[in-house]
Amino acid sequence: MAGLSDSSAQSFDRHFPAKKVVRVNSEEDVLTHLARSSNLSMRRLPWGRKNIGVGLLKAFRSNALIEIHEDLDTEDHLESKSGHLVVCEAGEDISEIIAATYAYALGAGIKIIPQVDESFSGRLLERFYSLYESVGDTKPRSDYLHDIQDEMRSLCGDIDTSVNTSLTIISKELPFGLAFPEVPSTHLFSYPDLGLAVANGFAAEQARTRGTNVALLIDPEQTEAPEIQTISQSLAKRKAFVRGYSGKGASVRAVSDAVELFPYDLLVFATHCGDATGYRWTYEFRDSEGYDRRLVVDIALGVGKTHQKDILDVVQYMRFHELDGVDWTDPEKEKKVHIGNAIRDFTDRYRSDDSFKPTKKEQIDRVLGSAALRMYDNNYLAIQTSLANNGTPIVINNACGSWHRLASDFVFAGCRAYIGTMFPITTSEAHDVLSNVFGKQWGKVLPHALWAAQNSVYRDSVRRPYVATGVYCAKIRITPENIPLTLVERLLDGQSAATRMQQRAKSEANGFLERRASDALEFYKREIAGIVKRYGLTN
Repeated sequence: MAGLSDSSAQSFDRHFPAKKVVRVNSEEDVLTHLARSSNLSMRRLPWGRKNIGVGLLKAFRSNALIEIHEDLDTEDHLESKSGHLVVCEAGEDISEIIAATYAYALGAGIKIIPQVDESFSGRLLERFYSLYESVGDTKPRSDYLHDIQDEMRSLCGDIDTSVNTSLTIISKELPFGLAFPEVPSTHLFSYPDLGLAVANGFAAEQARTRGTNVALLIDPEQTEAPEIQTISQSLAKRKAFVRGYSGKGASVRAVSDAVELFPYDLLVFATHCGDATGYRWTYEFRDSEGYDRRLVVDIALGVGKTHQKDILDVVQYMRFHELDGVDWTDPEKEKKVHIGNAIRDFTDRYRSDDSFKPTKKEQIDRVLGSAALRMYDNNYLAIQTSLANNGTPIVINNACGSWHRLASDFVFAGCRAYIGTMFPITTSEAHDVLSNVFGKQWGKVLPHALWAAQNSVYRDSVRRPYVATGVYCAKIRITPENIPLTLVERLLDGQSAATRMQQRAKSEANGFLERRASDALEFYKREIAGIVKRYGLTN
């Protein structure tokens, strides 16, 4: 915990065993302590600036200290000891460091692949999501899938899947595992919060930890979803607690509250997902550098009822479309337009200046990347800050194109594993794949279970719509527990946090935050009373 003040360090001391806390004042102190406490040799492993993840994994394996030199050539890979390979996209040194520790924990090898240009990866992803939108194009979709698969595979270089029998892909955006359908794979986002995602995933799979004992199943009945009944029966048979929101009960308001506040371990959506219709707004302003700017943004809205009469809860998704006549997705935009402080200045004014209005508004058929989930009454824009009463659940989004944006958003909000799709799926596919995961493949780690289920459904077809996200060891499992009592305890914790938020909001005269806290307290009160009554618990 470098950089902490003495008072802050002392406040941490009481939370750790005394023999585990060591104060150091210099690099030499650190080296001396490591050598004494872990039998770490003082041998140094010389390594260059590139492929730091490979060097660090080598140092871990040889029990040595890595020593960085500016002019040394480095290798871009290290063989696996377990058959698992971690493939990490370059560009974020801290991600390579986390990838090395992750690989070491799994006995895996590591390979660093070149960084992919952001605009190129965006266009490649868009080809996935718009795969079935072409009109009048007679080329088989399978040919397009093969083309995309080949492009992604070429970006990874030489990966021998006869030796490396499972993969973890760590990248900024692209799920490279789709290019290797012959082996199970999972994906982790290199930025942001890679370390937190890995920690959440590993923590949940430690010995004697509780399993995915509480499930939340959401079916707004906007599309046929026979898999919900199959999953419910599978979980109930194994004595999980299953809470369902269906039909009118799956409103935007009810689902928003449950997704954020109910302490579940597993969340399954079965509904339509797609980019919503919306608006294109044009803003004209002078930025802090004195430039006159013209910024065009696309807006999608999600609207839900609140407990207050005549007040709606509105969630807004915004996407930059164009700056000073240059498309925001243009790979050459920085050469064509001076960006400078334009975006930062716009964001500051948009958030703080009520008089800052668009000069032009128009409706558009699609807000790219909005990925709205259709509830019974309206679109649910899942732009989360927390999940499951500040938990780390597994999320399965069994909807068309549901990996787009939602995978990274849900992981950022704290979920430890996420399954979504890259392009449209049929009702039978949605049922057959998940029925297999919750049936024949039960007990396997989630990436392997999903891979085996897709093999069973799609056989030799190139079509593999589902992508797993999260650590490779993530698993759906049920453990013995007094589930109603645990639920009440976790709801009471949430109630205490909401009470503190309400008190803070009142002291700050923050009306919005106070309403949020009040709504949360109403939710906790209702849920606690219902569970206590149904299961005969005593206060």
